[in-house]
Amino acid sequence: MIYLILAIIVIVIANIIKVYRQALFIEPYEKVSYTNLTQALAIGNLINVIFPFKIGYIVRCYLNGKQMKNGASFSLATIVVEIFLDFIFASLIYVAFWLFSLNDVKDAVFYIILLFIFLGAFIILTLLKKQVKFLVYKIASLFNNNLELKILKFFWFSIISFENIVARLDKAKLALYSVAMWVLNILSCFLLAKSLTTFNINMKFYEMFNMFFSTNGLCSSVLLEILKYSQNFIIIVGLYCIIPSLIMYIISYKMKSKNFQKHYIEILPHINMTDRLAFLEQYFNGGNSAYFKKYIELNNDVAIIEDYSAGSNATTMLCNKDGNLFYRKYSFGKDASKLYDQVKWIHAHEKRLTLTKIDFEYYKDDVCCYDMPYVKEAVTCFNYVHTSTMKEAWSTLKAALIDIDKNLHSLNRRPADKETIEKYISTKVDKNIEKIEKSTYLKPLLKNDYVYINGKKYHNLAYYKKYLTHEHLYEIFKNDYYSDIHGDLTIENIICVKNNKKNSKNYYIIDPNTGNLHDSPYLDYGKLLQSIHGGYEFLMNTKQVSYDDEKIEFLFTKSSRYYELYNEYTKYLLDKFKEKGLKSIFYHEIIHWLRLMPYKIEKNGERCVIFYAGLIMVLAEVEEMFEK
Repeated sequence: MIYLILAIIVIVIANIIKVYRQALFIEPYEKVSYTNLTQALAIGNLINVIFPFKIGYIVRCYLNGKQMKNGASFSLATIVVEIFLDFIFASLIYVAFWLFSLNDVKDAVFYIILLFIFLGAFIILTLLKKQVKFLVYKIASLFNNNLELKILKFFWFSIISFENIVARLDKAKLALYSVAMWVLNILSCFLLAKSLTTFNINMKFYEMFNMFFSTNGLCSSVLLEILKYSQNFIIIVGLYCIIPSLIMYIISYKMKSKNFQKHYIEILPHINMTDRLAFLEQYFNGGNSAYFKKYIELNNDVAIIEDYSAGSNATTMLCNKDGNLFYRKYSFGKDASKLYDQVKWIHAHEKRLTLTKIDFEYYKDDVCCYDMPYVKEAVTCFNYVHTSTMKEAWSTLKAALIDIDKNLHSLNRRPADKETIEKYISTKVDKNIEKIEKSTYLKPLLKNDYVYINGKKYHNLAYYKKYLTHEHLYEIFKNDYYSDIHGDLTIENIICVKNNKKNSKNYYIIDPNTGNLHDSPYLDYGKLLQSIHGGYEFLMNTKQVSYDDEKIEFLFTKSSRYYELYNEYTKYLLDKFKEKGLKSIFYHEIIHWLRLMPYKIEKNGERCVIFYAGLIMVLAEVEEMFEK
């Protein structure tokens, strides 16, 4: 009986080592729950005793994946690598058995052939990786977007995990754990064979080893194999198969278990389904592999807490790394150079303006990324003005406007020129109207002379085009002047710091935009109007819309605080720029709405109708103010 007890102890230790070996594959990507890994292995082993073809691996994969942040696909990737390693060791063991005449050649040949099949498949997949990825993309694209995303995500994670698991492993530990595990497996079989001699059952250790690992052992269940023998054999081997799993399950509750962090190391950080699908389609459809590798490198050691991406092609995430919170903004492909322009703009103006700091930046191979510090007391100006008194809200906003006027709009000041104005109108007005008129969602609405928005009758876009001609707009913009500008001065891009004691300025500015052509300060003031006047942030929070050929219905809840700020803001602008300047600013707001529409049509589907309604309402008010 002592040999049976020792055999059980040894196989339990071997399985615990197996758990720690699997943890090596997981640790680079997420926190490890040794409790979960041990319980899943214990249950998987029991199922392998009862059922053939080692289906316990599938159950183990499922149980692991349920508790892993990265899910079943990552669990599968770790187990596939584990099986591959075990085939190597099992092949070496059976070759040794054959060389020492302990076993016939059949099992050695089986393992070696299977090993070469694995290696051949791996080499083919590596050499034809691009073609295999494209085939996966073609198959996935046959399904709807939801299923396509799931299929591509599964293969993306499996490929990336397999490529990176080996590269990031502690190879010395991996070798040590693997050798120790297989030595203990053999020792346990030796002790089990010795325990059987007590009952006059003579069985060699390699025969016991065959029961679990030979060709028959892999294809059949252990239960079916032991039923061929005597009652004593069934009892002894049955106890050997069942008790270790029970011990492991009990031990699992005592094992050191690290807590999971939700959203930790998000290999696919896009939260929006459309963005995720677009990214994966680009990867599987032959995108630049270099920038995908950089993408993983940028995000494989951070916890992504929340997505703050707004109306641009750049992604902004609140991240956690080593307990420190920060904002990470990045973009790929053609948008990377535009984001790098933002980095350069911040560096060029950081000594004069109150701007966000940049703690880390990267720009290479069509990838741009930079990190901004997280300020605990900081909130967007939108939140600030709705949680402060009107006096505090306007005082902070006005201070930011004065700062921008003095330290930004005074730089490189020069008169506007006709050529630039004409190009601005062609690019930002004419082309965007064309895109609006081609929109599948908007075409039915555009056929009518009028549109009813929340029950109120408005002229449709065709009516207002007379105010958007080159001649009309040039007359309005010809007195503009140029300077350095922010380019995207929405209320969300002004960050306010509550209870700020370190700095007299309780705000800082983020996210400039350099692609404006007509670099007039009036663009900045018009962008702020898009928030306070047009209610952009409230439209963004409106999720549902109903519409037909002549009406648009949605819940529009622009706050009274926005109306109060609008009154103060227009007084400020009128006092500073007089009637002509104010009119130009309002027309720049209209152009901001026109520039917004193609992005919303592409990214937001039928919700673009909400922003079209916002455009029409602003056009109607501007006409009432300046054209009648």
